[in-house]
Amino acid sequence: MSETGKPRGEWSTGWKVAVAAMAGFSLSATFTFTFGAFIEPLEAEFGWSRGDIALGMSVITIVGALLSPPIGMLVDRWGPRRLGVPGSLLFAVGFGTLGLTTGNIWVWWGQWLMLAFAFICIKPLIWSTAVASTFDKQRGLAFAVAMCGNGIASTFTPSLATWAIAEHGWRLAFSIVGGTVGLIAFPILFFFLHSGADRALAKSKKPVDQGDDAAPKPALYGLTTREAMRTAAFYKIGLAAFLFTVAAIGIVPNMIPILSSFEISRGEAAAIAGVAGMSSIIGRLVTGVLLDRFNPNLIAGTVVLLPVISCLLLLGSPGSVPIAMLAAVVIGAALGSEVDVIAFLTAKQFGTLCYGTIFGVMSGLWAVATAIGPFLVNRSYDITGSYVTAIEVTIPLFFITSLLLFSLGKPRDFGQAEPTAEAGG
Repeated sequence: MSETGKPRGEWSTGWKVAVAAMAGFSLSATFTFTFGAFIEPLEAEFGWSRGDIALGMSVITIVGALLSPPIGMLVDRWGPRRLGVPGSLLFAVGFGTLGLTTGNIWVWWGQWLMLAFAFICIKPLIWSTAVASTFDKQRGLAFAVAMCGNGIASTFTPSLATWAIAEHGWRLAFSIVGGTVGLIAFPILFFFLHSGADRALAKSKKPVDQGDDAAPKPALYGLTTREAMRTAAFYKIGLAAFLFTVAAIGIVPNMIPILSSFEISRGEAAAIAGVAGMSSIIGRLVTGVLLDRFNPNLIAGTVVLLPVISCLLLLGSPGSVPIAMLAAVVIGAALGSEVDVIAFLTAKQFGTLCYGTIFGVMSGLWAVATAIGPFLVNRSYDITGSYVTAIEVTIPLFFITSLLLFSLGKPRDFGQAEPTAEAGG
């Protein structure tokens, strides 16, 4: 057995899991970052309000929120692979069927409801559990690498969707986006998604006497769900995740219509949205390294303040392409880091024993926020004819989020000496 206490040992056994999780995050983020490109074409064809269109995305996130805790329990019982691999295929196919919608808004909402039951199998908690149970010493960097999938999705899928709509119409564009991302993600997940949790759970089902020279150190350790819910940190992390997501996801997926309302062309707006995706990759990697080396509470509380700069830039120079690009870079870096931060802090504070269930609760709050944010931003536009008010309201939410993360206490020492990549198999 190698010296698994060293980060090098973790990556030699766990890099495939990080890559698989990256593909999973990319797939699960597809609908979030392409949604804005479809709003104007749907509004033009059917005459629906932007708020009503955004309710489609709210449906999928609300269902995801309600089912996150039980899905988390299933992940703790079955492992990420048995949910993530088939779920990726179902979601890619389901996303393509959105192009079959009719002029009846209830059909549109119903299609998103059906898609929601595929989405719960590829939620971020699936991929986060895989990484948390496979890495320890460099868990922050591993999360960052995995969550670059969000950055990849936000970099390329807005432009892919915009191009597909312009060349083939919005109906076929749904199939092009879903098919492209699905064909890339599914093979990677099928061959690479064998996490520490999957291997530990499989090993626990074998007979006790397997002729092993020594029992492996546990991949799963920490607090039970009930114990975690008795801590103040549980509620601070959950509320921080909720507030930040309401604010940031209200803005980022709507970047194209927001910039278009500021008289920036759709092509330029799509390119700027892509810049946000690229900066999120850099933000994740830098934040991941910092989380492994410094006080994670301080890093987290600082990162979530960055979008305030973006909001002030957008409000100060609403029609400037260079300023809009700078704002996208900053908020992209912050959004990329925030998911990494919440996933990392959850594992740091509560361990991995019931990570799927605990992070499932966090993910549920995330999902509710993802449903509320875009809807409120677009409803604000329907009422005021502008996105300015919505942007102004997000600023205090970022400050509250920062205070919550700064005030997290020191996590307890669970006493695990070995990282989980080797322990898992």
